[in-house]
Amino acid sequence: MSLTSPIPVLRGSGGAVLKSEGDGLVLSRADVETRIPLQAVRRIRAEGSAVVVELTAPAGAAPAVHRVDGLSRAAVTVFADAVNAALPERAEEAGETADGSALVTVRALTEPPESEQDRRTRVFRLWLKTVALVTVVLAVAVGITAQAVFGLSVLVVLPVGLALTTGGYMGLKIVWKQWYLPRKGITVVAVRREGATDKFGGTGNFVYVDLHGQSRAMYAQSRAEDIPVAYHPERPGTVAACQSWLRNSAETVLIVALFLLGLAIDALIVGLTVGAFLGLYDDYAYTAG
Repeated sequence: MSLTSPIPVLRGSGGAVLKSEGDGLVLSRADVETRIPLQAVRRIRAEGSAVVVELTAPAGAAPAVHRVDGLSRAAVTVFADAVNAALPERAEEAGETADGSALVTVRALTEPPESEQDRRTRVFRLWLKTVALVTVVLAVAVGITAQAVFGLSVLVVLPVGLALTTGGYMGLKIVWKQWYLPRKGITVVAVRREGATDKFGGTGNFVYVDLHGQSRAMYAQSRAEDIPVAYHPERPGTVAACQSWLRNSAETVLIVALFLLGLAIDALIVGLTVGAFLGLYDDYAYTAG
């Protein structure tokens, strides 16, 4: 017999939730979901601000119970009366010989592991918020300490410097892999994934298979349908496309230049900020005033 009458959802302490669903009850806690069919329930006991789900048990055995505390007394009473009225009829003379615990199913509620793309998105958003906060705080502080024009300079230039520094650092990690892995890693062929390319055909997602037989995806700038790639022997997910010496050299020079430019801008802003706090621009402020 299913629970068709309105039955309140009980929300107790510790995040426990007990509700009726179909022909049974569902008890959810922080990391576990317990499903209890009505056939396994002997009765529901209302004990003040707590509810106890008592299961059927063989003669002479102590019945298993599921208890939820920290509830509304009125809701407990309504819940107990409604569920008890919906329990299937049992022949009293036959006795309750079934073990209700055997009918109960328990499922772990675990969060799915964070994907690499999700992790990168989370880190990137955190980085953006941090840059915005640091920029605004320094711009306001410099503007108050020295002149508004210095604060405006910090507000405009600092994000550029941090972006170049961060992008350059990430680029250095990439070019290091491009130099190191083709010499020390394991080289295989990666095949372009069908439909995974830009509209110009210049970049796309490729798939390669490591020595353990696991298929792995990677992103590369290439128009070819298959490309040689090299991955780390101990970390097969660390991979780089095998490129010519000339291309690696050009990309390395460009990345290093961007990184150094970012460091120079960052150093300029640091010097400007320190000078403002030390009062080095007071004469400028007096002249401008």
